[in-house]
Order: sequence, then structure tokens, then C-alpha cells
Amino acid sequence: MGIGEVVTDQFEQKTGTLVQQAKALKIVDQASYDLAADRLLGVAALRREIVEHHAPMKQKTHAAWQEVLAAEKKLLRPVEDAEALYRVAIAAYDIDQRRLEREARERAEAEARRVAEEQREHEVEQAEAQGADAEEVAAICNAPLMVEPPRIEPTFQPARGVSVAATWKGEVTSLELLVKAIAAGRANISLVQANEVAINQLARATRGTLQVPGIRFFSQSNVRAGRR
Repeated sequence: MGIGEVVTDQFEQKTGTLVQQAKALKIVDQASYDLAADRLLGVAALRREIVEHHAPMKQKTHAAWQEVLAAEKKLLRPVEDAEALYRVAIAAYDIDQRRLEREARERAEAEARRVAEEQREHEVEQAEAQGADAEEVAAICNAPLMVEPPRIEPTFQPARGVSVAATWKGEVTSLELLVKAIAAGRANISLVQANEVAINQLARATRGTLQVPGIRFFSQSNVRAGRR
């Protein structure tokens, strides 16, 4: 058994019953309070001893980990740059091709509607030539226009394994306007989040002397254990 294993075993022996002892001790008088305080100082000292013992090992491991990260980052940098360039180029091409498809579809739909309207005009002329009355002609004019959906050929074939998905995002352009919209009921309150860091800073600065609607300032007692 190495020195490190011996020390670890000693620590395990010291820490084995700490929790049970802490649970068993009830502070009911000065003597039990003094005992609890003494044990707390002992536990704090043991914690420092354990941390100091593992500090060199953690530093060595952390240094090795940092070296691995640096080597990985060096190799990944050109990979990530190339990947980003390909993604931007593919996304731009995809957007452009979808625009061309949309424009082609709009032109085809407009042409199909024009043909359908001409066909209706021809039907009205035929009906009038055959002696149809005004009511019959109105029925032809008011009937739903039958427009055949156009077939549009895709402008490109997406590569297998590569897809482009549209991601919608939002950004706050005016926090004041957003807050006013929430107050007026025109936006959901879930769109904002309380700044706990700023709230805690305000609590420490004012020590509960300030009243802010929607915020409760309070204090918590923290027991600190120093050295004997």
C-alpha cells in the first residue's frame, strides 16, 4: 500500500462517522453547544487538511487537462473555421434556391389563375350566346374559381446528410417597452427574468431598509468556522 493510499485510508476512517455524530448531537444547553462548536472546528480543520492533501494532485491533473485541451483546440480551430465557412455558404445557397422556387411558384400560380379567369370569361360568353339569363350568368361568375395547383421542379437536390433548418429567434430592442407591454397584459411575464445578482446586491446595500414591490428582502444566518 502506497503512501497516498495510507493517507486516504486514514481520512476515510476519520470521516466515516462524522455525519452520524452530527445527527446524534442535539444542542440543548451550553455544554452541548460548546461540544458542537468544538466538533465544527474539528470538522473544518479536517476539511482543510483533506483539501491541502489533494491540492498537488488536482494541480497536476488540471495542468495535464489544460495541455490536452490546448492540443485539441489547436487541431479543432481549422476544422471549426472550415465547417463554419461551409455552413454559411450552404445556408446562403439554400436560401437563394428557395427564393427562386418561391418566385417560380408565385409566377406559376398567377399564370394558372389567369388561365382560370380566361376560362370563366369564355364560359360566360358561351352561356350568354346560348341565351342564359342574368341569374345563370351570375351563378357562373360567383362559382369558386378552379385553379389547378402548379407543379414546380426543385432548383437543386439537397445533399444526403446535410439539412438546413430555419431557426427563429427574438431579441429585446427596448426593455422598457417590453415591461410596459407586460404590465398592460399584451405580453407574457415569462418573457422577462428577475436579475437575482442585482437584487442580492441591493439587499446587501440596503439591509432590508428598502421596500420594492414584488421583492422580499431577508437575511440568513451563516455559521463560520475558523481555526482553534
